Amino acid sequence: MTFQAKEPKFLWILLFILTITYAYALESTIWTNVAYGVSFLFFAALTMSYRLEVLEDRFIHVVQVFGFSIKKRIIHPYEVDKLTIIHLGQKAIILLHLKRGIRLKLQRFSPQGLEEKVLQFAKGHHIKVENVNPSQGRKRSN
Repeated sequence: MTFQAKEPKFLWILLFILTITYAYALESTIWTNVAYGVSFLFFAALTMSYRLEVLEDRFIHVVQVFGFSIKKRIIHPYEVDKLTIIHLGQKAIILLHLKRGIRLKLQRFSPQGLEEKVLQFAKGHHIKVENVNPSQGRKRSN
């Protein structure tokens, strides 16, 4: 099943506007060009989206900017060290800890059901799952 998420826009819009304002106000040509370059990066971040496919034998995580895939990561079960699920009210943040020391944070994905799919994947491949509820402290590990 395929899940999609987009980068939240408010912070990137604010940073873009501030950078354009500074670029306009700066008198030095070098710093003005740097500010315009940074504002382009903030604009690119506005278009950033993520796609996650949960298959029986792997995860496929794709990062897209301007609709183009810039990074595709295939994660096999033997690469996953553990899974941490943080419950915040009705929402859940899933942290995928890889054995290479990388941690992948999965949140804001739609449609609903990512948590169940990831738990099925972990159970089917005997991956350690840790549930955390910040209001009650650490809950349990499987």
